[in-house]
Amino acid sequence: MTEGRREAIFGYNQGKSNAYLYFYDTPKPMPTHPPIRLMHFADVHFGVENYGRFDPATGLNSRLVDFRDALNAAIDVALAAGVEIALFAGDAYKTRDPNQTQQREFAACIGRLTQAGIPVVMLAGNHDIPNTKGRANSIEIFGALAAGRMFVLDTPNVIQVTTSKGNTLQVASMPYLIKSLVLSREESKDKGVQETTEMIVARYEAGINQLAAKCDPNLPTALMGHFSVSNAKLSANQIGYLTNEPEVSMSALTQSPFDYVALGHIHRFQDLNRGQQPPVVYSGSIERIDFGERNEEKGFALVDLVKGFTEVKHVEVKTRPFVEIEVDATDAGEEPTEKILLAIAKHDIRDAVVKASYQIRSEQLAHLRENDLRAALQSAFMVVALHKEIKRDTDAVRSKLMTEALDPLQALATYCDTRDSLRGRKDEMLLRAEPLLRELEAEETVGK
Repeated sequence: MTEGRREAIFGYNQGKSNAYLYFYDTPKPMPTHPPIRLMHFADVHFGVENYGRFDPATGLNSRLVDFRDALNAAIDVALAAGVEIALFAGDAYKTRDPNQTQQREFAACIGRLTQAGIPVVMLAGNHDIPNTKGRANSIEIFGALAAGRMFVLDTPNVIQVTTSKGNTLQVASMPYLIKSLVLSREESKDKGVQETTEMIVARYEAGINQLAAKCDPNLPTALMGHFSVSNAKLSANQIGYLTNEPEVSMSALTQSPFDYVALGHIHRFQDLNRGQQPPVVYSGSIERIDFGERNEEKGFALVDLVKGFTEVKHVEVKTRPFVEIEVDATDAGEEPTEKILLAIAKHDIRDAVVKASYQIRSEQLAHLRENDLRAALQSAFMVVALHKEIKRDTDAVRSKLMTEALDPLQALATYCDTRDSLRGRKDEMLLRAEPLLRELEAEETVGK
């Protein structure tokens, strides 16, 4: 018998009943606790300023404005959806030492949640933790200033948080482990990269097992983590630097009593345990970092957490578009500009960060109207590149083939083959050239 489709999802009428009814063609266990609706987000990276410029309206870098607006848009949706707790899975800033402006803007966003009565649990990510023991991490101040409303977790721990609706959510935390802070010199001495990585993985998994043992198995429970998981798909821009990254196994994350695993660190949204319980979810970054993320949807995870059965939905928010345009105009003859303009017109570039590149042949340069290309890109927020690649291989072929080994007619035929403007007239030119060449040869013979 196949599992039935879910007919009734989300929603709990606290004023009428403590029961929550699901409709299935096949039975599902009835929850023992009401569903807890939560917001799961991560990797907001305030301070990323690549492809930004000064915004005169705010006095801020335009990319800081983009990240702030994206986070505020996510919070707007979360509040409208009735979330009762927010889980932030790490990386508030680009660096471990954010400036005061970045801290102010991030605090203003998070403050909107607490002002609405929504408690916020914040986990330290690799961009939040200093490399030196004893120094405060970049988000630690939030727990000190908003005790009881914000909970900052920078060590493995288990806490119980009362949500805005009076429900209890148990939260286990596994922050990012920095090698120099968790392994002694003796432990890592003379160890290769692979051995060191395996030692870090063992620390993660042992810590998660200990957290599971400390949890009350009867309470709805979320595990928060900031690390890589086996088989997770990286964003394109992360492939270059998340090499030899310790990868935690799925079996460590899907054990009881975890009902939801809220992850940060990888910028692509994904549920690594899709269709099964518990969901193991990277919420993804809140905004695009660079062109490697241009095709990824950005946003947050909206979760209905129920003991034994949790549902998650990715909510996309509006972000700055990144558009990359590549055109091969080498076959456009004397109309390379028209082909490139047609390719640009196929993309919605309004308010986008745009990177455009095109290929043309050297003999097409005289027909290229670069001013028209720039005019077609004017509606973009920023054009970071308009790259021209000139294909000169036909010149190389021509010079190789046009040798003394070819007779004049063969040389003329080869030349016509390498010129778009002459290829269609090749036969006519050969027909006219042949009697002239024969006449020239006859004159040279008489002269001898």
